[in-house]
Amino acid sequence: MVAINFTSEQEANQQVELEQGETVLDGLLRAGHDIPYGCRAGVCQSCIMQCSSKNMPSQAQQGLKPAQKELGYFLACNCLPSEIMDVSTAVSKSEKVSAKILEKTYLNNNVLRLRIDKVFDYKPGQFCTLWKNKTVSRCYSLASIPQKENFLEFHIKKLDKGQFSKWAHNDLQVGDSIGVQGPLGECFYSYTDISKPLFLAGIGTGLSPLYGVLRDALERGHNGNINLVLGAKNADDFYLVDDLLALERRYIQLNVHFVAQTLLKSDDNKHIVEADIYEYIHQVVPDFKNQRVFLCGADSFVKKMKRRCFMAGANMPDISADAFLAFNQ
Repeated sequence: MVAINFTSEQEANQQVELEQGETVLDGLLRAGHDIPYGCRAGVCQSCIMQCSSKNMPSQAQQGLKPAQKELGYFLACNCLPSEIMDVSTAVSKSEKVSAKILEKTYLNNNVLRLRIDKVFDYKPGQFCTLWKNKTVSRCYSLASIPQKENFLEFHIKKLDKGQFSKWAHNDLQVGDSIGVQGPLGECFYSYTDISKPLFLAGIGTGLSPLYGVLRDALERGHNGNINLVLGAKNADDFYLVDDLLALERRYIQLNVHFVAQTLLKSDDNKHIVEADIYEYIHQVVPDFKNQRVFLCGADSFVKKMKRRCFMAGANMPDISADAFLAFNQ
């Protein structure tokens, strides 16, 4: 059994013994300490902490910047100590800021469009951490583009057991303030080669970062062929359909594809194809050589598509992915 010495602004040094295979985050939460966290997978960095000792497990610092590593920052959710560690929550408060809710609108029955103050600069397609309170936060991708829109836009799907999403849908009001951190992530458009073909694919609210990436590319004059493929279980799960079709009419290089698992006879399926999305993509783009690829959505979809794109000729550095982790939001 390994112990950690924990210090925070509210609490003096306390020793917490970790159970076998228990992370620093889980141990501190079990002991009743108020530790912020989000994804529990090292992505959102909500549980970032600092260690003053030199016995840091390398896994605990994966994804952090060199300067953060040098300062002893680590991710508590990924930290499995092998010996005693001295840890604290001494992280700069400037990393979280307050933003006002500007707009709440529904894009379909389950997806909320949330617009908040533009409190920092960003690249479309990156993600931010939104905070319900001091301890509950979730990551959402940016759908807005800074060169044209003076707000940050997020698409939030309501989940039955989603602690954050239910609160955002039911309780959060225009004029309220929300904590926001970011931006993070490398799923954004690079316009060094505006003639390179782009391929974007997403499931559900995976459209959120793709919507930002796509519009950013078009605004910056990308003239190479662009395929955007969106998947859903049925026709009702799609959203921003009219906006995307309007972009397709405006830009000759853009082709938008809506692929549903199942279509009902009553569905207006003029623009929707009933098919297996993986087989459909293979028909649309059988060869990914020289393609710039963006993949967003469920982790299983992103992993499968990354492998398929790579096997079909895409260079791994040309594949950007934003995987939504499988936990209730």
